[in-house]
Amino acid sequence: MPETSFTDDLKHMVRTTTDRARERLASAQNGLGPALANLRALPKATKIKIGACAAAIVLFVGGLAVRGNAAAPVVDGPPVRTSDLRPAPAETRQAARNYAVAKAEQANGSYRAAAESYANAARQGNKRALTKLVAMTHAKKCEARSEAADALGTLRSKKAKVALTKLAHGKFKDEPRNPGIFSCSSRRAAQKALERQARG
Repeated sequence: MPETSFTDDLKHMVRTTTDRARERLASAQNGLGPALANLRALPKATKIKIGACAAAIVLFVGGLAVRGNAAAPVVDGPPVRTSDLRPAPAETRQAARNYAVAKAEQANGSYRAAAESYANAARQGNKRALTKLVAMTHAKKCEARSEAADALGTLRSKKAKVALTKLAHGKFKDEPRNPGIFSCSSRRAAQKALERQARG
């Protein structure tokens, strides 16, 4: 009967798989035997060092596992010169600090952080910050122009709108006229920022 032959085939397959697993386990144990013998033959001081290293590795891996998706520690911003902290008459001390941090971040090439800090300073009354953001739209690097466009899109200002309009129609050596989806395009960033401003 076909059912009996299927059952026999199934039993044969299970038996063969079990035998192979036993053989592999035996060969693995045979391979570990000499390694364990060599480990037992080591001096006590060496065994302690190996144990300490293994414990350190376990603790490190355990620490990473426990940490999981915990928030990253807050790192202080770049160093700020005290000369940059003097506020103009109409701005707050926090605006002056954001402006100084933005200048340092821009100097370090952290364009996104710099643009966000300039935008925060501009919202807090720092006029120089808005001027710096507008100046970033003329930067040589596409990344700097794009980040400036994103930040300008969050500001309700005629100056910001004019800068974004110029950037949206600009031509730059470091970006093609028809950029791909994943390539940097400050013109595309400026157009999106203008749309964001129009939505309010």
